[in-house]
Amino acid sequence: MKNKKWVAYGVTGIVGIGILAGGAGAAAAAMDLRTADGTTIPGGGLTGKNGGLLERPTIQLSVTGSAVTVVSAPSPTPVASAVSPATPASPASPATPASPVSAASPVSAASPVSVASPVSAASPASPVSAASPASVASAGSN
Repeated sequence: MKNKKWVAYGVTGIVGIGILAGGAGAAAAAMDLRTADGTTIPGGGLTGKNGGLLERPTIQLSVTGSAVTVVSAPSPTPVASAVSPATPASPASPATPASPVSAASPVSAASPVSVASPVSAASPASPVSAASPASVASAGSN
């Protein structure tokens, strides 16, 4: 049952897209060609073929079958760029004075020789520990 519902949704979507595409095509066919400033181009509909080339004072179009290609378009008028003001030179940084030379440190005196440490006395031997008594045997378990 659920599969049939999804098939119905898909078919409905495809039909809806077809209706939208048909409406867009009809709207595009009803429009006329206009220039950038909004004036309608005379003879906006391309109905005749003048040897495959339509000539207008500003644009040349080439017609082949049902296809139209732009052969030449007017070049945009060049715009003079503004001259940027000259950047003033930055002032020179002041010279850093040289650091003074440090005085040499005096030589340190030699350290005295250290006296050898006395030999430590031998430690007395530790007393022998007494033997531990024998342990009593444990009773067997059943």
